[in-house]
Amino acid sequence: MITSCDRIITDFGFDGAISGRVIDQAGNIVPGDITSTNLSVKALGDGDQVTMDMRVKGDGTYQNTKLFPKKYRIWITGPVTPVDDTLRVDFTINKVIDNDFIVIPFITINKPSLVGSPETTAANISYEMTANSGKSVSKRELYCSTNPYPNTSTGSGPFFHTVKVTLNSNSGPVAVTGLTANTTYYLRIGAQASGATGMNYSEQITFATPAK
Repeated sequence: MITSCDRIITDFGFDGAISGRVIDQAGNIVPGDITSTNLSVKALGDGDQVTMDMRVKGDGTYQNTKLFPKKYRIWITGPVTPVDDTLRVDFTINKVIDNDFIVIPFITINKPSLVGSPETTAANISYEMTANSGKSVSKRELYCSTNPYPNTSTGSGPFFHTVKVTLNSNSGPVAVTGLTANTTYYLRIGAQASGATGMNYSEQITFATPAK
């Protein structure tokens, strides 16, 4: 006879799952930052006082696979204006939900591009951003790091290297210097709208500096 003490219980009923992307009206992804709650999808279950927060990743995706089977209200917060209304989901009926949130970012930042080929310790970048919905840009930065999806707090250490460049205009060329030869770098642009607490980001590009 096997008692309840002998049985390992692994199923607690948290089998509701939701995932998707955050995109703009043109279908482009709106990147987030997994290291902060800067851009988050929030889920509030019936009777709950605290939301389940899903951070939007650098590739614009979000996910939670451990939601309790009940009704939820789900919405997005951050430096964006939602186009869609609050989503209402009943996980007792639908266990798995795939939903893209359509938003207008406070600042739309185009994916940056390399100008020419990178040098051993430098690269030239072209960038462009546009403020939306009457917003204005108060802060602009470029992040180039050996860590993927860098942000303003990504620094350097024994095993990684980051260069941050302050940008003075909403578009133009910029030179990124101080890089290491024969190294793969991840680069993206971040900008903050006046009065906002979070940053908007561009998509990430990847390049490698040549060997000396």
